[in-house]
Amino acid sequence: MTGPTGGAPDEDRMSSECAVAQRPEYADGHDRCRLLEDIPMPHSGGKVTLVPRCTCPCHDRTGEGAR
Repeated sequence: MTGPTGGAPDEDRMSSECAVAQRPEYADGHDRCRLLEDIPMPHSGGKVTLVPRCTCPCHDRTGEGAR
């Protein structure tokens, strides 16, 4: 599945750190990513996501760390 712009899957939900880290000279940027889990909107009971987690494949599905 492609993202809304026709690019890579969920490209628009990748953190800026991981987006830059796609370039070989900035590969260590994945370690700086802090979007490891969804941040819910306050008082929404977790039903509305304020900031979605980074969808970069360098993170495991449990949201713990990079690579």
